[in-house]
Amino acid sequence: MKRAPSTLVLALLLGALGCSEGQHHPTDAIDCSVADAYEFLNISDFSAGDSGWFLYADNTPGGVPDASLSSNVMIATVAPPGRCGDTSMVELRASGHNVYGAGFGDWAHNAEASRANGTGYEGISFWARSPGAADKTFMLYVDDGRTIVFPPVAPPEGGLPAATSADQDLDGDGFVGAGDVARGTSCRLPPDQKLGRPACYYGGVLPPASPTRVPAPDECGNQFHTYVTTTESWQLFTIPWSELWQWPCPNRLEGGIDPADIAALQIKFPQGTTFDVWLDNIAFYRRRAAGG
Repeated sequence: MKRAPSTLVLALLLGALGCSEGQHHPTDAIDCSVADAYEFLNISDFSAGDSGWFLYADNTPGGVPDASLSSNVMIATVAPPGRCGDTSMVELRASGHNVYGAGFGDWAHNAEASRANGTGYEGISFWARSPGAADKTFMLYVDDGRTIVFPPVAPPEGGLPAATSADQDLDGDGFVGAGDVARGTSCRLPPDQKLGRPACYYGGVLPPASPTRVPAPDECGNQFHTYVTTTESWQLFTIPWSELWQWPCPNRLEGGIDPADIAALQIKFPQGTTFDVWLDNIAFYRRRAAGG
């Protein structure tokens, strides 16, 4: 008569432990077959060597990452089987930043000669997950040659860089500065904005003390963007070109992003947040033809 209650208690305890373990240690089971419906053209697969990505962050003491130590994003290697047999990826961690936050970006495609060409594809795809209690929603930014701010490097002695035959010195002063078109872009460089972003960015919502200037119609800097919400498990994200939007500024581009001239991708984490994003196999995607 005493064994039945003991058996019941044991069963309840095992059940409770099973639920607890599932909550704290999410399964890594992945449905790899979701990728079979698409064709991909690689942008960044983080398979070897340099990741091609950089990091930046404010200087809050103890903040992660510490950009003063290194600006390179290192490739992370996990034990097999990894994600669908892939054991190389990047981990983007950020926490403890209280000024403007932190971010990670793709520098490998900035130069004109190395732009990513997604002509004929439906949009951008990638695999991502955010394990544990980290924040799950971030902003993905994508630049083409008409939005990227890519000014030439200023000389060591200071001042503006001298204009070259590859630049368009529209004011004729011999230098490449605000209002000119720098090599690698198809838009005019914005003025110095250290005090804040244009008021029409972010839907026009800015702190009262921020500047309220409005950018010129052909001014660089109004990046395409979309929100991404991850889960604890790996997911394949497919983002159509039409879901990459710009802020409501006068320099919003008609026709949307240029798939043939993808110049940069960035992931930005705002101040006061904690993120741990695992990212892999960024690519252009398109649906496979029926039967193919």
